[in-house]
Amino acid sequence: MTLRGRVVAAVAALSALAGAGCSEKSATATPDAAAALQSRVDAGGPDGGGAGASEGGGLEDTAIPASSGQDLDTRMRHLLEAVAQDNPDLASDALFPRDAYMLVRDTADPAKAWEKRVSTPFRRSVERTHKRMKGVERARFVSFELGHSIVQLTPKKKDFKKPLWRVKHSKLSFTIDGKTRHLDIAEMTAWRGAWYVTRLR
Repeated sequence: MTLRGRVVAAVAALSALAGAGCSEKSATATPDAAAALQSRVDAGGPDGGGAGASEGGGLEDTAIPASSGQDLDTRMRHLLEAVAQDNPDLASDALFPRDAYMLVRDTADPAKAWEKRVSTPFRRSVERTHKRMKGVERARFVSFELGHSIVQLTPKKKDFKKPLWRVKHSKLSFTIDGKTRHLDIAEMTAWRGAWYVTRLR
């Protein structure tokens, strides 16, 4: 059977199981945007070879990311560590990748644009947040919640050339000396099935 045939068969089987095992709770739930996108990821993630996967088995540039997961939590822990230690380099894996930006940004010098629009503002935000938040060096990660207003960007000149996904106002929760605090992440943009910070504050 071809890869496409196996994918169609797998999706059909999953749909049948979902229909048979549907609970009353799931039937009455009202999913938000993030939950709706998550269900699409679950139905067509990289392992399932669905809508978010390329023929070569890797994720497409515009694949819809999961709204939660160990990888995302790990990178958000790194972001908190960066703020706590006043060291933006500790969160390099949480920042939108330079190479990705160079591929999708419609500008004469995308590398320079990444430095100006993404990297430098991020580093300044980490430093400012560290200075403003008393006791942040003792911060302990609690959780991360992706924002609910997820939108797909419209490609346009002098902007992104691909319909990437973007979300605003995600929440990083942590404690300082037992007291819960929150850090609002202004903007995150998706790339190949993962969320990255494009604007911290």
